[in-house]
Amino acid sequence: MAAVTDDVAAQLLSRQTSDDQGTLVTLLYSLRRSLAEEAVYEHLYDDLEAVLGEYADLAPVEVTVIAEWFRTAATNFVEVVPRLVLPYPEDEMRHLIYLSAEHPRPDDALGHLRRFALAILVILDLMGDAAS
Repeated sequence: MAAVTDDVAAQLLSRQTSDDQGTLVTLLYSLRRSLAEEAVYEHLYDDLEAVLGEYADLAPVEVTVIAEWFRTAATNFVEVVPRLVLPYPEDEMRHLIYLSAEHPRPDDALGHLRRFALAILVILDLMGDAAS
């Protein structure tokens, strides 16, 4: 978080603003993209590739670590998806939340992680350009 001095705040508040449609559309797009970036952690796409990719072969410890990262992503999606996706994707989010709450036995962990990854991909797809 950045601190703003009184002088800088006064200068920023005294600037003229634009209310034309093009500027507002650009601003809304930028705000939505910024919000989505807060939900999509830095290496989410790498983790999805590691789970679903052609050469996916994860060790049990990797499955556990990625599952925790996916749970964090699911929590973030619960907070931002209502602001980014209209109408709210109730069924898709419910599925994601259920998968996030599951903690399968080690024998079932990789299959669960793949289902979890697919549910995350569905949400990212619904978020559209804001998530990329």
